[in-house]
Amino acid sequence: MKQQTNTRRRGKKAAIAAAAVILAAGVGSAYYIRTNVYADSEQQTNYREYDVSKGNITVGISESGTASVGRSYTTFPVSAEIEEVYVKTGSKVKNGDKIAKLNTDDIDKIKSQYEKKISDAEAELNTAIADRTTKLAEARKTYDTSINEAGSAEDVYGLSLEKIQNDISDAGKNIENLKKQLNENEKLLETYPDDFKKYSEYESKYNEYSDTYEEYSNIYAGYEKVLKEYEKELTALNDEYNEYIDSVSEDQSKIKELKENIDKTKEAYEAAVEKYDSAQQEANDTAHQDTGSDNGSSSETSTAQKNLKSASTEKDKAYNAYTEAESEYKKYISLEKTLEMHIENHELKISKQQDKVDEYKEMMEEYSEMMSDFQKEMDKHKVEFDEYKSDFTDIYGNLDEEDIKDKIESLKAEIENAEYDLENLEINKSSSEFSALQKKQDAEFAAQNADTVYSQTAAKLDKDIADKQEEYDTLCQEYDELTENMGDGVYLYADCDGQVASVNVSEGDTIMENQIVTTLTNSSEIYVSAAVSESDISSLSVGQETQVVFSAYENMTFEGEIDTIAVEPARSSGSVSYTVTVKVQAEGYDIREGMTADITFLQKQAANVLYTNINAITFRDGVSYVTVYDENRNTVEKQVTTGFSDGRYVEITSGVSAGDKVLAEIALSENNRRS
Repeated sequence: MKQQTNTRRRGKKAAIAAAAVILAAGVGSAYYIRTNVYADSEQQTNYREYDVSKGNITVGISESGTASVGRSYTTFPVSAEIEEVYVKTGSKVKNGDKIAKLNTDDIDKIKSQYEKKISDAEAELNTAIADRTTKLAEARKTYDTSINEAGSAEDVYGLSLEKIQNDISDAGKNIENLKKQLNENEKLLETYPDDFKKYSEYESKYNEYSDTYEEYSNIYAGYEKVLKEYEKELTALNDEYNEYIDSVSEDQSKIKELKENIDKTKEAYEAAVEKYDSAQQEANDTAHQDTGSDNGSSSETSTAQKNLKSASTEKDKAYNAYTEAESEYKKYISLEKTLEMHIENHELKISKQQDKVDEYKEMMEEYSEMMSDFQKEMDKHKVEFDEYKSDFTDIYGNLDEEDIKDKIESLKAEIENAEYDLENLEINKSSSEFSALQKKQDAEFAAQNADTVYSQTAAKLDKDIADKQEEYDTLCQEYDELTENMGDGVYLYADCDGQVASVNVSEGDTIMENQIVTTLTNSSEIYVSAAVSESDISSLSVGQETQVVFSAYENMTFEGEIDTIAVEPARSSGSVSYTVTVKVQAEGYDIREGMTADITFLQKQAANVLYTNINAITFRDGVSYVTVYDENRNTVEKQVTTGFSDGRYVEITSGVSAGDKVLAEIALSENNRRS
């Protein structure tokens, strides 16, 4: 396992295109220029002498940073006992040196854990292979985005300029709108007291209506409650009456039956009397006829007498039945009167209760009509109130007088701020336009580097697979070596060249799973981290070349490349920067944690070219010249062809050779001091 430590920014050293690192060919240190001033006594012309050298002209961003050294931690995947320790803090080690020896009594457990790690490493390798397709697709998408953004950069730039102008225009319109609002609110403040007074009168009157109607409603509810009690009592009386009727129904049926029997026997008796009277009359008539007749019929008289006797018998029988029926009925006369009295009492109670119910219903109906009339008046006022309230709300919303005053003060402050913002927009118009131009250039630069970024991403993914494959192969190799060399013992080895930073165990200690036994510095992993401002970060990319000079090795320049660029910003005192970490090629040098260094992020470089100071070049009619001495020490002009320049040094592609001297005119003060 390797660990990298980043430290805080030391401060920006130079701006873009203002720093140049010039390296002489075949020499790893800074160039040397001899400077002389000559005074020609006749012409009084003074010159400074510059060398024509061979090396690199570089343009980039320079930052100060702090070094961190990779860490390697010696661990073991299982718990084991330390039998021997072979190193101390500060010891130098080589890759493969023995660090410690383990007690192998529990070798089966060690083997089992190794097998598990091999299985996990194989799974990670398979995942990395699967991820490559997805991440390459994402990189391609980023590539396409960069190309598309570059294609639209000119349009975006034009839109940005238009937006800057629109922002200024909108700011002016905003001020006009705020002033309009201020004027409206000042008018509202004038009219609010009278309008609110009228609103309050409407509301107060409506509240009076509402309170009175509520009182009426409460009274009506009281009536309704009493009516429900009366109806409840009426229902109870009816139920009681029906229960009583049910309980005496048999007696009533009996009495009815007896009365019907009396009526029946009475009718039979009256019919028998009538028949008897008829038979009596017939017998009398027959007897009279027999007395006056000479030869009367005794047989008719006998029949009449028989009929009379039969009629008399029936009459007596009918009478007896009638008197017997009356006798039976008399037994129930008292009960009948009692039943009639109870029924009358029940019906009287029901009638009185029904009268009370009807009376309350009538009273409630009258009261309801009164409430309805009152509600109509209240609703009429409510309509007027709602109309006024709607108009009032349309004008004032939810604001009261204090709110309007606060709004006026707020608008005055907003107008002041808006005027300040407009002033700033107008002042910053040029810088905003420059920023838009910079973004356009950044998009074009990103498109130029899109192929490189995509290739670097693919290379990184391939490297990740290779690393996972290497880890898997290493574990398999370690396992094979473990099983093959168990007879000689189990050892922990250094996995890099470096120094022992710390030893965390002693002989006889028992280490836990993956416990750090020693920490080693890895001399092949030297990093320098620096903070790069937000204005510069877009010009950097992972893999970009750098040159690093350590304070401990001032005369040496080390090659490097950007390893990581932070996505999250680091803010300090209002500025925004991003941590950029550079991996430095410094094997064999004693680079230690925390050493300071200067980094130049290369943006453009002319490598291994002839160059000289730009002051020595004269440009005339589109042609470049240098001034040199001829064999007689006279100055002559010589035509040259120039190339790339960093603003201080310029490439010369033809006309001079390395080691030549070129001259630049200089001015002297009145006292002939050298400049």
